Amino acid sequence: MTEPKDPNGEFESVLAYLKESRGFDFTGYKRSSLMRRVRRRMSQIGIDNYTEYIDQLQVNSEEFVSLFNTILINVTGFFRDPDAWDYLREHVLPGLLAERSPEEPIRVWSAGCAGGQEAYSLAMLFADAIGIDAFRQRVKIYATDVDDEALGQARPRPTRPPRSRGSTRGSWSSTSSCRAAGTASARTCAAR
Repeated sequence: MTEPKDPNGEFESVLAYLKESRGFDFTGYKRSSLMRRVRRRMSQIGIDNYTEYIDQLQVNSEEFVSLFNTILINVTGFFRDPDAWDYLREHVLPGLLAERSPEEPIRVWSAGCAGGQEAYSLAMLFADAIGIDAFRQRVKIYATDVDDEALGQARPRPTRPPRSRGSTRGSWSSTSSCRAAGTASARTCAAR
């Protein structure tokens, strides 16, 4: 199979179709990576031009799921970027908490939550900062992702999430529950 060429902007037509038909805008993605992933999917099903691939997407709704899983790379982990989590713990959380009364609710959104580890990491940071009881009363975390399979993994609570780095408290016990609630182009997992 030859590698698809894009002399007439046919690849852009695939992106336009995905945006118009499914509401997913991949135009901000790096073109070379995006083209490579779409071509990989096309090769797997024996299609070598973008126009034929659009036809396949139109007649086979499962193909969109396969393409989506090829395009999106779900990279996740508890406290995956330690420097970012340290900054959040040391600089962002104290200011956020200082701006609110001790009874005021706190709502947090974790976008692109993949398997949910980032959302649960947020929960652990807040629980460490304000205590488990206050966390249960005040904090609600909304975790969204466009990938239904990733959210399916995120919905069940983790059995033993690791203790947050720098925590002075004992082991954190998850009491979070997740519910699915559809949104326009994403699914939501709310943890509290």
